[in-house]
Amino acid sequence: MKKIFKNYKQTIILLISIIIGGILGIIFKEDIKILSPFGDLFLNLLLISVVPLIFLTITTSIYKMNSPKRLTKILLSTILVFIFTSLVAVLLAFITTKKMETLDKENTNKEEINTNILEKTVNAISVNDFNKLLSKDNMLALIIASILVGIAMNKSKEKAKPLYNVLESATEVIISFINIIMYYAPIGLGCYFAVLIGTLGSTIALGYLKTFIIYLVLSLFTYFIIYSLYAYIAKGKKGIKLFWKNILPASLTAISTCSSAASM
Repeated sequence: MKKIFKNYKQTIILLISIIIGGILGIIFKEDIKILSPFGDLFLNLLLISVVPLIFLTITTSIYKMNSPKRLTKILLSTILVFIFTSLVAVLLAFITTKKMETLDKENTNKEEINTNILEKTVNAISVNDFNKLLSKDNMLALIIASILVGIAMNKSKEKAKPLYNVLESATEVIISFINIIMYYAPIGLGCYFAVLIGTLGSTIALGYLKTFIIYLVLSLFTYFIIYSLYAYIAKGKKGIKLFWKNILPASLTAISTCSSAASM
């Protein structure tokens, strides 16, 4: 028991804080909004670290890859996984929203707008100004740009070493910054989840229960089965063990804040 608590101390504390927050939300309902600033503070602190964290970790990781074959394998795997998950997401979205779209067509006289898929794809993976990369709203474009910068540094070899040293130092600083924020996490997550349950709990139960159940089932399937499969493909049984050892704090953050950026 002591070993389990030692290995998962942070996760256990976060889980307890979320449970307490949920109970408070159920008891006090919308009056719990008074705690909203404490939850927002935690979320804001996390969000300002997302962009530098992603850029720094991706670029430095790619630069450190000495084997061109390994780099190529990882990039191809990333692209294939992205394409596969995107297709699955589109398929599921189409199935679950088809009925809703049918009802909308019956109740509106507006002309349908033909969407250029290629244009939307380009807009999703790239931006037309550098400063737009420094935003969590363009996360996919940021990830792709980070990969390209990492590849460019890798190809530049020793000439990129001074830049790598700076970025590696910055990476350590941003990780330490996040570790400091996580001391506040139990309070922040507890307050945020309390407000979430207090304000949206009844709405979900009454208005969106069917949609919520479908979403929950699909999410659990993806989380436990698909992600475990990715981990196994990456490094076998050891990959699964490493994945589940490290994913729980991010998962609890996702559950309590409903923010993918904060989870990253």
